[in-house]
Formats: sequence, structure tokens, C-alpha cells
Amino acid sequence: MTALDMEKIIEKSGDAARCRELLAATKEIIAQAEVVMNETQWLSLASHLSAMLYRSINKEPIQPLDSTMFSEVSQESIKLAATVCGLLPDLHEDEKYLLSIHFEAAKINN
Repeated sequence: MTALDMEKIIEKSGDAARCRELLAATKEIIAQAEVVMNETQWLSLASHLSAMLYRSINKEPIQPLDSTMFSEVSQESIKLAATVCGLLPDLHEDEKYLLSIHFEAAKINN
């Protein structure tokens, strides 16, 4: 991942400064939870966070999900995702399930 790749992701959010703050806060939250991500996982998470911020700014909800599809995702990953989602207003409740996949994958792959 280059700095240019990350900058493109940040710009897509619609508010680059706020996106940088969200990325920094998320990095701190996952560090406290001792979740370690490789570069590819972080890039994927950053892209999701940028899209979440865009949806928050534009009040665009995701389609409701069947939470039972996420039954194999640990409660720890879902709680981490809920914490990160709580940093932004106007997100659909189910956003945490999509976000939790990033944390669960990092836990499994490390």
C-alpha cells in the first residue's frame, strides 16, 4: 500500500480530516484490544471506514442484514465493531456486523 492509495481511500469519504481522525481512533481501539492487522487487512479496513463515514455524512443506510449470518463471528469482534461504529452518527445498526468481519479476520490470521 502506498501513501497515495491511502489518500485516495481517505478522499472518498467526503471529509478527509474526519476520516483521518476516524482511522486514528480505530487504530487506537484495535491496539487496546490487541488486534494486529497486516497491511492488506488495514487497507481493507480503512476502505470500509471511509465508506462508513461517507454513509454517515450522507445518511445512506446499508441494507438490513440477517445477523444470524454472523453467528461465527466472536462477540469480541462485534463489540469492537460496535465501538468503532459508535464514533459516527447516522449509521445503520447492522453496520457493526459488516465491520466485525475485519477484526475477526485479523484475529484468525495472526
